[in-house]
Amino acid sequence: MKIRAAFIALAVAAIGVFLVWLYLTRFEAEASGGPRVAVLVVLRTLEPGGVLKDEDIGERRVPQAYVESRAIRASDRMRIANLRVAAPLQAQQTLMWTDIVVVGEDRRDVSSLVQASMRATTVHAEGKAASLARPGDRVDVLATFPQPGGEHRTGVVLMQNVLVLGREQGAASTPEGGDLALSLSLHDAQLLAVAADKGKISVVLRSPDDVRIQEGLADISSSILVEAEKRASVGHTARRAPSKLESANR
Repeated sequence: MKIRAAFIALAVAAIGVFLVWLYLTRFEAEASGGPRVAVLVVLRTLEPGGVLKDEDIGERRVPQAYVESRAIRASDRMRIANLRVAAPLQAQQTLMWTDIVVVGEDRRDVSSLVQASMRATTVHAEGKAASLARPGDRVDVLATFPQPGGEHRTGVVLMQNVLVLGREQGAASTPEGGDLALSLSLHDAQLLAVAADKGKISVVLRSPDDVRIQEGLADISSSILVEAEKRASVGHTARRAPSKLESANR
């Protein structure tokens, strides 16, 4: 009996030690920022317009909690090799999607940034936000369509959290708009093509840390501009969710 009791005690003690070790391991991981993620860094100083060669790219493992959404993951290494950089980079600096140029003579390299199952499509977007968007930014795409009769227009949120792959610099880009290369699913690219044919497209810039998708956004008619009750209703909704409805109203 004593041997059995001793065996049970040892088993219980071993289980306790294992649970304590498991707790400490999990606590340490959470305290240090979670599991480590491999991101890309530049190994030498580069000036704007310089070509980012494969030998200039290194990897660094960073706790997940400290990885910026614009940081380029190690799995995307081959997508950015031999592209140009948009800003001066210092050695050992983490590479961001906003550091990569995909405009002008580099248009042929856009395909290297397209992720699996996605497509790159270009659309002319109205408004100053389009001229401010840079590769790696995230935008929401809005469309305005004429209503039957032609007196009023309807504002629609077509899609949210869309990755900007590039921005055309040339005659098509003005301070009031520009041509943007967007990363979309094939279905969304089809929807955008129809919307651009029927109305005007605009974009609104998102915070790089905001990847939320807002559900249930209603279409907005320009008739609310002359109907006080509807305008007040939309204003009340905008105070609860100000980031998109106000943009659609403008």
